[in-house]
Amino acid sequence: MGMKACIYTLTLIFSLVFGFSQNQTNKIEFDSLVNYKVKKKETLYSISKKFNAKIDDILLYNPELTNSKLRKNSIIIIPLNKRVFDQSVVERKINIDTINNNAKLKIKKDYIKLAYLAPFKLHSIELDSVKQVKGLLKEVNLTTISINFYNGILTAVDELKNSNVKVSVDVFDTQNDTNKVLSIRDNNDFDNYDLIVGPLIKRNYNTFHQNLINTNSISPLVYDDLNLNPNTIVPVASANLKRDKIFSIIDSLILETQDQCALIISDSINIKSRNKLLEKFPLAEVIDLNTINNSVDPKIADSLLGNYKENWVFLETKKPNLISSVTSLLNAQLTSERKIRLFSSVSNENYDNPNVNYEKLGNLSFMYPSNSAPNINEDFIEFQNNYLSKFEKYPDNISIRAFDIIKDLLYRISVSKSLEKSLDMGETRSIQNKFNYSYDDKTGFKNNSFFILRHEDLKIIEHQN
Repeated sequence: MGMKACIYTLTLIFSLVFGFSQNQTNKIEFDSLVNYKVKKKETLYSISKKFNAKIDDILLYNPELTNSKLRKNSIIIIPLNKRVFDQSVVERKINIDTINNNAKLKIKKDYIKLAYLAPFKLHSIELDSVKQVKGLLKEVNLTTISINFYNGILTAVDELKNSNVKVSVDVFDTQNDTNKVLSIRDNNDFDNYDLIVGPLIKRNYNTFHQNLINTNSISPLVYDDLNLNPNTIVPVASANLKRDKIFSIIDSLILETQDQCALIISDSINIKSRNKLLEKFPLAEVIDLNTINNSVDPKIADSLLGNYKENWVFLETKKPNLISSVTSLLNAQLTSERKIRLFSSVSNENYDNPNVNYEKLGNLSFMYPSNSAPNINEDFIEFQNNYLSKFEKYPDNISIRAFDIIKDLLYRISVSKSLEKSLDMGETRSIQNKFNYSYDDKTGFKNNSFFILRHEDLKIIEHQN
């Protein structure tokens, strides 16, 4: 069985495991889907209350739970923010030109060859054992991540077909093995491709690219400590760029507010941003997370926050458990006499973590930089339904990111013949991400676009200067 046939079989079984019938005219949709790890003694009822979701909706995405009990540490899908819409509204096809304001750019390259390297680990799966595959695909692991990213690529490829651009995708299973990675590289002509996606794992990516290949390549999920070269594509903006933007916004807010009481909560990884904040707020109180076992005593926080003035709290960490505990702690400190605003200069996708309460973040008017932004507009609904039609399940964050990154790169190549020639296009936007690449002859292509997001009530909005 060939590589594509193996992956097709896995994808088919994956769809059957998680798929469900949706034939009604008015379709029930959700703004987001999250994977949730079941905790000890939790029930469907307690989880439904925790997420303000109906039990029937949870069962819709987890049909295997209908006749079985929840298991501790199992992963289930939680649908959030349900909305109902008329299916007839979203029948039109997505046009690739909606990605950019330059809607009339002509196609200059109508055939693109793409290589995708990922740790499917097909050698360890017996495809004739449906029970084994079902068990494997119920968990979030390298195989499911590889498949979901591949599905996002295929959805992007389908959109280019609407503009008469053919994309050939060759798939290579790295098996998460550096020796296999070297074998794949040495036995294939990768200079013959227009774009290399992967390998997905940093160790494998660096191994594959330890020798220069004359094709642009991207590590789409891991960005730190990569071996950069003139052909590397980094699809996220640098931490320094995001930090400088947040600090610029804070500078303008300082001028608008006469009196602030500043509190900095930081771990050792973010000493640089902590020191920059201390330059702006030399009288700020500092809580060093590493000296207090990564937790904040509510009594200490209470003593450091002032009344009858704005308390600005800066949370400089990526640790989701700390984000959750600090936001809960600060919400408990809110009173009619005490206003608290929460900021972070750390770009962090953990604010999408289901354990972090949106309402609590909204109470704090939380502001932070992010690579992506939530999107429930018509384009997202169309993409979601195209994906559902193709794979019989809704896209997760991995699939959405794959779609955004790959669609943008393929689009740039198709209208400019090469990524380097596309740089003068300026900023492009897709479903949840935006891109504006610059080029350096030593480190390659780097995206300089990102979002500054702010929580307001239960909504997340893009901050506008």
